[in-house]
Formats: sequence, structure tokens, C-alpha cells
Amino acid sequence: MVLIVFAIIEMGRSGLSRRTFEFFTFDNSSSVVEDRMLHKAPVLEDDIKNYVNELILGPVSLDYAPLLTKGTKLRSFMYRDRVVYADFSKEAALHVQGGQPLFDSFITLNQGIRRNFNDVLEVKLFVNGNEVFFGEFSQFFSKE
Repeated sequence: MVLIVFAIIEMGRSGLSRRTFEFFTFDNSSSVVEDRMLHKAPVLEDDIKNYVNELILGPVSLDYAPLLTKGTKLRSFMYRDRVVYADFSKEAALHVQGGQPLFDSFITLNQGIRRNFNDVLEVKLFVNGNEVFFGEFSQFFSKE
């Protein structure tokens, strides 16, 4: 018991937090989850931005497909009033060879942000300044 308490205290002081990343396999498109330890930022907005930037890098394993095309960049990012606004470069509109359809990739990204950051109520994703899957996301994440 003492060891568990000590481990929790040390983890809190380490400046790291555990985050989960969901990807898909190339061969049968089954879902896989990677756990990573990311440095905690003093501001929640920076924590979420770091998570998104890490997600853009893709999976660690070569057996898993990235959610976004290689070369995708985060053009701008904001977290205001519990809403995430993330604008990706135009490469994000391209399908990942052997990966999931774009809709599934963006839904997975959206869900990953919501799963890892409980304070987030809404996620608005953009590609080159244009919001993606606005209608579908509003239906998918409806509170009703």
C-alpha cells in the first residue's frame, strides 16, 4: 500500500501524464491503443495542443496506420470556453494509404481529445481553414 502511494506521489511530481492514442492496423483495420507519457504543460490549452501534435506524428508501431497523412501540420490551435479549435494543413484532407476513411480518422482524433481531456465539451476540426464533417460531428456527439 505504501508503495502505491509513493508511486502516485512520484508520478504527480514527475511532470508527466499518461495519454492514450487510438490507431488502426493496416491489415484488418482493428482498433489499437498506444499509451504515451507526455510532459504536462502549465496551461490546459498547451497540454491539448501537445497531445494533438503527438497524434499527428502517428503510431510508434509500423503495423499501425497514422490517422493523418504524413506531412500534416497543425496550422493553428485554440482552446476557449471548453471548445477545442484545431486547424490542420491541407495534407490532412488526403487519405492515408491503407488507412481508415477520412471521416473515421477525424472521429477518432475527436474522440481521443475528448477521452484524454474531460474538460473539453466540443472539438471543432478544420483543414486549411474549412471545418470538416460539421453536420456529421454534431449528430455523432449530440448530447441528446
